[in-house]
Amino acid sequence: FFSRCLVVRRATKLNCPNTLLPVGGSSRGRSKQLNQLAPPSKELIFEEYAIPTSRLADLGDLKMKLQQLSGIPAKRLRLCKTEEIGTGIGDKHSITRLYTKVVCLPDKEGPCLRLLNHTSSDDASSPTIAMVVAFEVTLQPRPETEISQHSDDKKAAETDDSSTDSDTSSDTSSTQTTAGDDPDADWKIIEKLGEECLKVYGDEDECVSFDTNPVPLAKYVSHCLWPKEAKDFGLGLRVDAIDRRNNWYPGSVVELVEEEAEEGDETITKVKVHFDNFSAKWDEVYAVGNSRIRPLYSHSTPRAKPTEFVVHHRSMEHKTKKFFLFGQSFYLQCHNEWSTARAGAHILAQSSRFLELSHFKKSENGKKLSSVERKIAEKERDEARKTIAIVIKALIQSDKRYIAAAIECGKQARQNGTVSRFDATTMSDDLSEKLKEVLPFLPFDVRVTTADSPLGSNGEEVAFPFSMVRSIGNYMNARHSIVLHWHERTDAANSDSASKKHTGSRQLLYIPPVISPSKQNQKLLGTPGNDELKRHPNSSHGGFHIGSCLAEFFKEQHLEATGCWRCPVCKEDREGKQSMALWNLPDFLVFHFKRFNASSRWSEKITTRVDFPITGLNVREWCDKNSPQSLQSSDEPFIYDLIGVVNHMGDIDTGHYIAACKATACSPDGNEEVAYNFNGTNTTKLDSSEEESTSSGWRIGRSKEKDSSTKAASKAVSESAEPLWLKFDDDLVEPVPPRNLVTEAAYVLFYKRRQMRPSNVAKYSSLD
Repeated sequence: FFSRCLVVRRATKLNCPNTLLPVGGSSRGRSKQLNQLAPPSKELIFEEYAIPTSRLADLGDLKMKLQQLSGIPAKRLRLCKTEEIGTGIGDKHSITRLYTKVVCLPDKEGPCLRLLNHTSSDDASSPTIAMVVAFEVTLQPRPETEISQHSDDKKAAETDDSSTDSDTSSDTSSTQTTAGDDPDADWKIIEKLGEECLKVYGDEDECVSFDTNPVPLAKYVSHCLWPKEAKDFGLGLRVDAIDRRNNWYPGSVVELVEEEAEEGDETITKVKVHFDNFSAKWDEVYAVGNSRIRPLYSHSTPRAKPTEFVVHHRSMEHKTKKFFLFGQSFYLQCHNEWSTARAGAHILAQSSRFLELSHFKKSENGKKLSSVERKIAEKERDEARKTIAIVIKALIQSDKRYIAAAIECGKQARQNGTVSRFDATTMSDDLSEKLKEVLPFLPFDVRVTTADSPLGSNGEEVAFPFSMVRSIGNYMNARHSIVLHWHERTDAANSDSASKKHTGSRQLLYIPPVISPSKQNQKLLGTPGNDELKRHPNSSHGGFHIGSCLAEFFKEQHLEATGCWRCPVCKEDREGKQSMALWNLPDFLVFHFKRFNASSRWSEKITTRVDFPITGLNVREWCDKNSPQSLQSSDEPFIYDLIGVVNHMGDIDTGHYIAACKATACSPDGNEEVAYNFNGTNTTKLDSSEEESTSSGWRIGRSKEKDSSTKAASKAVSESAEPLWLKFDDDLVEPVPPRNLVTEAAYVLFYKRRQMRPSNVAKYSSLD
C-alpha cells in the first residue's frame, strides 16, 4: 500500500519569516515565492510525500524513508495516525468544519499495517492509501554548544579523577560526592559548563533557529543559590530530593512550611518539594540539613526525553456558548529545565505556523472576501504576528536576565562567604506588567488543560503561566495539553449578527498552512485512465479486481544497481528492467493468492477481498505481443471460466479449507461432458414444483437438503441449463449459490479455457 505522509516542519525564521524574522532579525526570509518552492525545503511548513510501504515493515523503516525524502533525521520525526472529526460548525469550506486528531505511534514496535486500521477507499482500482502525519521535533539543539560541552566535560574528567560530572551520571546513589558537600570538587566543571551555555542562551537565534538545552544553567543556578537554612530557600529553586523509597528525583521548591517545634514556642521552617512528572499528591516536606535535599542533579540524572504535549486549536460557538476543537492539532516539545516563560515563547513561535501568510485567496474560512476585506483581514493578521514577535522577545530577554542575575548573585555571595539572597520579585513584576499590555492583542489565549479534556469540561483548565521561577518540566507532564483558544477577528465580532448567521462561518485569524506535494506524488497516486477503469472495474466491496492484481504482477520493474542484476558480459552490477508476460496459455489456469505474509518480526493473514469473474476472464492483455497466442484475432482462445475455488477459513495460526467446484453436465450414458460451457445465457425457467422446494432463495431452486423432497425437483436440478456448484466441507457436500463464491476467504482459483486443445479433450473424456 501507499503511505501519504504529511511532514510538518518546526517553525523557524525560514518558513515563518512574517512572525519570527522580527525576533531574530539576521535572516532575509524566503528565497523564493511560496508557490515556487518544492519539497524538500526548510522554507516550507507542510510537505506531502507518497511512499510505497510494506504491510509488515516496521514504523522505523517508514521514518527512514521519510528521512531520505525530506532530509529530516529519522530520530527527529514523530509519526502519528490522524482522524478527521466533523465539528458541524460552519459550511463545507470553513476551517472550523473539521478537527484533525492525532494519535502518536510507537517508534519501533508494530508493523505498518496498523496504519490501515482507519483507512477506507471507495475506488478499488486505485492503491490503498494510509494517512500519516510526521511532526518534526520542535527542538533544534545547538551543535557547537553541544560539542564544546562534551569536550569540556572530557577535559575536566581527565584533570580531576576524583570528581564525577553529574550530567553524565547514570545512577542515583546517595554516596556520590556533590558540590554541596565539597564546594571545590565539581564547582569548576559546573561553572565552566554554565558560563559556556550562558553565552549563547537567549541570543538572536534563540527560539527562531535554535533551542538551547538549559541543563547546565539550571544546575549552575541551583548550586549558586544553594542556601544553608530553610528560610533562605527561594520559591522555584530547583533541587534533588529523596522520596519515601529512597530514590532521588529532581523537583522544585513550591512552598515554605512553618511548623512548631516539639519543645518551646519556636517554629521550624521546612520546604515543600514538587517532583517533576508527578502529581501534587506526591509532594514531600523536608527540613534543611538532613541530606535528603541537595542541589539539582547532584544525585539524580536529567531526563533524556523532553516534556511533550499536544496543542489543540479551539473556539466557541456563539449560539450554544460551547467550546469546539478545529484545525490541525500538533505535538510540541520543551526542554525540561526551561522556565514556563521560555516554554511560552516556544509555544507562541510554533503556533505562528498557523498565522503565516499562505497565499491570497478570494475566500477565507468559507466566506467570499472582497479586495477591501482581504486587506483588512491581512492587516489584522499582520498585527497579530507583530504582537507574537513582541511577546516572544520579551519572554526570552526576561528569562535570560533572570538567569544572569541569579548566577551573579550566587557568585558574589560565594566570593564574600555570605548567604545568597536572590529576590526575583522586581523582574517578575516587570514581566507581568509588560505582558498585561500585549497579551490581550494575541489572536488566541494559551490555556492548560488535562490531555483527556481539551474542551475544559472537567473544570481543571487554567491560563498558561508565563513565569520565570517555575520550570515547564515541573509544571506540566504527559497528562496535560495546551489549548490555543482563538478569538474572532475584530471586524467579524463587530459585524451584523444576521450576516454571520447567513454566512454560517466564523472569521478567525487561523490559516492552515499550504500543503506542498512532492513531485513523485502524482506519479504514484495519480488516478488511472479511462481505459484502465474499463478493463478493471471498481469493486463495490472495497477490495481489488483480479485484473488490477494481474496488472501489478506483470508490470515492468526497475532494478537498481545494488546487486539486483549483474551483466553477464561485463560482470558488474548495473541498472536494468524486468518484466513478465504469458507466452503459451494452458487449458487450466491456476491463481494462488498471497494470503499469508510474514517478516522477521511480524506475520498476518491478508483478508483483502479480490473480485474475480465466474465466467469470461480474458487474459489477452497479459500475453506477450510476440507470442503465437497474440497472433490470433479472436478473443475466444483467451477466455477462461471458473471451475473451482479453494477457501481458507481461519487465521495465520489455525484454519480449515473448504472447496467449491462446478459440477458439469453428464450425457445420458453417464459420461462427463468436459467441453460443456456456460456463459450465463439460456437458463431454464423455474417450474412450480422447483419453486415450492426452494428454501434458500437460490435462483434455480436447489434445496440444501441432502435428499430431494420431490421427484420433480430432482428432475429440475438435473435438467437445468445453469451449472451446479457444490461445496465440499470434509464429508459434507451441498449446493452453493454462485454469488457466494467470491469472498475474502478465496485462496486458490481454478479456471478452464473455453477452447481446450483437442488432445486434452480426448485425454479428459471417457471414450467408448
